[in-house]
Amino acid sequence: MTSQSPVPLALAFVKADTPMFAELIDKLRSDSSLTDGRRRDMISGLSRTSKALGLPPEDVPCDSRWLQPRLTKVAPAALGLTPKSWQNAVSDARAALAHFGLVERRYNRIDDLSPDWHTLWTDVLASGGKTLQPALCRFVHYLNRQGVKPANVCKEHAQAYRVALEHNEISKSPEVAYRAAVNGWNLAVRRISQWPKAILPLESRQKVITFPVTAFPAPFQTALAELMHRLSNPDPLADNGQNRALRSATLSQYKRQLVRFASELVHSGIPICHIGGLDVLINPTMAERGLRQMLSRTNNQTTKMISEIAALLRNFARILNAPDDTRDALSGLAARLAVKPQNGMTQKNRSRLRVLQEDRHQQRLLLLPERIFARPRGTSKPYGWALAREDALAIAILLVCPVRVKNLADVHLERHLHRPGDGRAYLVLEDGETKNERPVEFEIPRDVLRMIDVHLKSRCPELCPAGTPWLFPRRDGQHSVDPGVLSARVSKRIRKETGLEMNAHLFRHFAVMNWLDANPGGYEVARRLLGHSEVSHTINMYSGLEARSATRAFADLIDAKKARR
Repeated sequence: MTSQSPVPLALAFVKADTPMFAELIDKLRSDSSLTDGRRRDMISGLSRTSKALGLPPEDVPCDSRWLQPRLTKVAPAALGLTPKSWQNAVSDARAALAHFGLVERRYNRIDDLSPDWHTLWTDVLASGGKTLQPALCRFVHYLNRQGVKPANVCKEHAQAYRVALEHNEISKSPEVAYRAAVNGWNLAVRRISQWPKAILPLESRQKVITFPVTAFPAPFQTALAELMHRLSNPDPLADNGQNRALRSATLSQYKRQLVRFASELVHSGIPICHIGGLDVLINPTMAERGLRQMLSRTNNQTTKMISEIAALLRNFARILNAPDDTRDALSGLAARLAVKPQNGMTQKNRSRLRVLQEDRHQQRLLLLPERIFARPRGTSKPYGWALAREDALAIAILLVCPVRVKNLADVHLERHLHRPGDGRAYLVLEDGETKNERPVEFEIPRDVLRMIDVHLKSRCPELCPAGTPWLFPRRDGQHSVDPGVLSARVSKRIRKETGLEMNAHLFRHFAVMNWLDANPGGYEVARRLLGHSEVSHTINMYSGLEARSATRAFADLIDAKKARR
């Protein structure tokens, strides 16, 4: 019986005859058609790309679909490389693949274009638009090589370009490049007078699950509005009355969840015109139908959101005085879909914090804001320079004031930044503004305060109009930035600059980790730092973070006892 070596799972979908990087390196060493410098660059590119993937060249296949998603996740800063150095390495590796016909060679010189395309591309270059050239260059050269005339370009050509990218792109997202090309084409239609006037359609990436509340019948909208008013203005003498008014954030969440569930019923086949009130949602048969529709999106696995909606339907059945059998049925559904309460941090967050326990990684994060603020303004990209400073300022504040990202995004210069007049400044959040309805106050260190003042003097007009009262405003200056947008920017900035995986909420864990590392068992201070209502919650969430310092202190104790002999 012949024994066969199993194919590694990572290579399960790679064709059996696909060469590996090591084979290309061997071939390049004996390839006399290349200059010594070009041969050296290609070999270096293949080697550095393999190293970035954490694999030997013998285990890296020359397969664009295998390479692309893995190279996209590489953070150059984590490898000690500048973005330009990493770009050069990938470019040299791709050139090696193109040299042996494994991907298409790139053609991006204007002299490669046919007369029709040459004329149009000359207009693009003359327009001076900084967005058109990078978005359209590869698409135009692709169309030119396919023999497509400018006047004949249509949707099918754009879709064929996306397929070509999937086969030939090794480091960037084919979908992103495709969408950029289509958007660039449509922008050229508006900006370049001689450009063909055909608009290329672009599929929406948004998957609509929740319908706007205005799409539902008027009786449903009225019942929902009345319920929200009732919960925000409780009658303590009424039967089943609420003890206190719910916070606006809680009401908004309940409203979103009810509209989401009503939308799920529509997706399950219930005509939207039949959802005429909240009684439809708490009908046990309809409730089960809607919850099953939600489970169909998660492979029949309950999630935190599904569990919360099931519990919400159960609770609202009580508030709406539903019959006992309805309440019992909804309680049963909620019990079966309940998720186990989270005990401590997620494994992903613990893994990320473990990396940050190393001093060298901590220093890269702690010094990042100062490093960004030290960069000269320059004249070519003033918006990018100002935006980097705004991101750095958010990071600097989170390092010393570990507030939730919503509170950070909503910082108002007059309402939340208090300056007594003695050179000090405080970030003050009132009880109605925090999740636990407890006031929080942080003294802002002088170096961070200096960053705030310097940024406020230099952010206009690139980021917002003069006189904008928000520390992190929307670009029109009419309101603060969306918390999700700010959180995504912080994560992206940290990954780009340091290679570390960090999100805005992880700063709260990072603060407690550092405190408990220096003060094992100091949970009361950690509770106050985060604004938790109960120290038991803090202990449950962060128990174990001080293990390293505690074991080190215990080892020191034993050494001290030994020294007494």
